[in-house]
Amino acid sequence: MMFNTVIAVFSALFAVNVMATPVENHLDARAESHNVKLVNNCGSGKAVFLYQGNSTPQGSTTISGPLNGGVAWVDGFSGANCLSSGVNCGIVEFTLTNSQGQGKQNAADYSLLDGPGLGNHKYHYKMNFGFTGSCTKAPGACTGNSASQCPGAYLGSATEGGAPTQCLSDNTGITITFC
Repeated sequence: MMFNTVIAVFSALFAVNVMATPVENHLDARAESHNVKLVNNCGSGKAVFLYQGNSTPQGSTTISGPLNGGVAWVDGFSGANCLSSGVNCGIVEFTLTNSQGQGKQNAADYSLLDGPGLGNHKYHYKMNFGFTGSCTKAPGACTGNSASQCPGAYLGSATEGGAPTQCLSDNTGITITFC
C-alpha cells in the first residue's frame, strides 16, 4: 500500500511539473522558418536576395529563424546596371519574423528611392510580391515609377512616403516575381 501511495505522489508531482512548465519553453521546439520564392520572368539576369546577417546574394530558399532586412532584385538584368543590393534597379524590401508576443511583424514594400545616399533605385522591370502561408496579403504589381503604378512604393527621395504591406503570422513566406 505504501508503494502505491509513493507512485501516486510521484505521478501527481510529475503532472503538476509538466503543467507548470512555461509555454515559452515549448515555443523553442517549434522552429521558425520563412520560405522566399523568387521568380524571374525577365529573360535576363538572376533574381536574388540578401538579408541582414547574410550579405551573399542567393536564390529561392527557406531561412531558419527570422529574416530581417531582406532585399530582392534582378542581378545582371540587361538594359540596367543592377549592382549589389539592387543599386540602380528597383527592389523589394522585406522582413519575415514570428512575433512571439514581441510586436514584431512581417512587412514588405517596393523601393524606387533614388535620392542622395538612397541607392539610386530606378524602375527597370515589373515587380510583384505576395506573402504566403496563413497571411496572403499583397499590394499589387509595381508597373512604373509613380504612386499609382507602384502601390505603397518608396519613390524618389521621400523616405517617409511608402506604405509597407504588413501582417502578423508565424512562419510567413514571400513570393517575389520580376517581369
